[in-house]
Amino acid sequence: MMDTGSIRRYVAVAALVLAAALQPGAARTHDRSQWSTVWATAMMQSPLPPSAIRPATLTTPTLNGQTLRQMALLSAGGSRIRVRLSNTFGRQPLRIDAASVGRTVADGAAGQLDPASLHALRFDGRADVVVPPGAVRYSDPLDLAVQGGDTLGISLYVAGTAMPSTWHQDAVHDNLISTPGNYTAKAAMPVAAKTGDTLWLSGVDVQADTPLPVLVTLGDSITNGYRSTPGTASGYPEQLARRLREQRPACRVGVVNTGIDGNEMSGRNGGYGPGEDMATRFGRDVLGQAGVRYVLLLGGVNDIGETTSALRPQGRTLDDRTVAANVIAAQQEVIAKAHAARLRVYGATILPFEGTQNAYSEAGERARRQVNDWIRHHAGFDGVVDFDAVVRDPAHPARIRADFDSDDHIHPNDKGYAAMAAAVPLSWFGCRQ
Repeated sequence: MMDTGSIRRYVAVAALVLAAALQPGAARTHDRSQWSTVWATAMMQSPLPPSAIRPATLTTPTLNGQTLRQMALLSAGGSRIRVRLSNTFGRQPLRIDAASVGRTVADGAAGQLDPASLHALRFDGRADVVVPPGAVRYSDPLDLAVQGGDTLGISLYVAGTAMPSTWHQDAVHDNLISTPGNYTAKAAMPVAAKTGDTLWLSGVDVQADTPLPVLVTLGDSITNGYRSTPGTASGYPEQLARRLREQRPACRVGVVNTGIDGNEMSGRNGGYGPGEDMATRFGRDVLGQAGVRYVLLLGGVNDIGETTSALRPQGRTLDDRTVAANVIAAQQEVIAKAHAARLRVYGATILPFEGTQNAYSEAGERARRQVNDWIRHHAGFDGVVDFDAVVRDPAHPARIRADFDSDDHIHPNDKGYAAMAAAVPLSWFGCRQ
């Protein structure tokens, strides 16, 4: 027989369990395995005001009673999925009136979905969802078996008028905006416009029968895949994910790309680039991914190049020691945060960029070399991939190899991104080389 104290403790625990079961989305507590993010993108605020290096304000497309169909290439698969919507930078509630998901048809029209795979998404059992300012919301788990390499078309219908305040600029593929109407239940929809941006959609998670560890690639436009061939998933994170899947046996690791074009490692160097700096957004864009176990950090070139571009019209030159010290301090912050979260964190050297219009200077090259020397020899990463050595011209080490250059002298082309992906040691993830 239990004494009075034991009975009270039993009742208290039972009440907590019952309360948890009644919470919205509580069905997740019965999941047999953990969730893993297999596609994500890093969000930023809109409108983005002009800066010393960006004369125009950046804004998102406006939706007027239309359906937005956005593509997500999955890096790995599972038996169930859920979708994450973000109103992180919103000042008003975000209302989505209907949503759906389905696999795209490879040889079909743009955005066409396989009807057999098309399912409505629910949010706490409802077809619509309101995402409060500053919040994210997950869809209810959906029994839909997916594989790495599948592309999902995720459709969001907004009955009213909405200008998104939370977005990712440069999806490196086209997303589709319909003519007026709710086409979430349609495999094909009439397209009124295309956008190269991602609106509100910040992640897709899967649930697998066995644990699926996740690698988050954190960086700038080089991580985002800028100047790779649009629609071909030729950025280095996507090519690395494909390499992992093609191993025999396949190496089961999800790869998430959280690069932002123009993003800086540290806000201390002027904050000229879009989005919060990498050290600041680490908590959301890395720790916010389900199943994250590894981080690969590539950052610093914009701290150098954008600062150079901002100072040049003023007749001023870069203080290479200060900029390098700020980049190093921000990378140290990321290392500390990753290790505190019990993640393994890998570093990458900054690529050469001589010849880049307005961004390159001799002082900037000195800063790049200082940071790279620290990354290689002093940083305390759990491993380093020397992207600088991989892509540089042996005869002119401050420049990218001509056959790896996208012609802007700072971003690799598809071949250069492939070389970067091939240089990442698979042993870092417990895989065979």
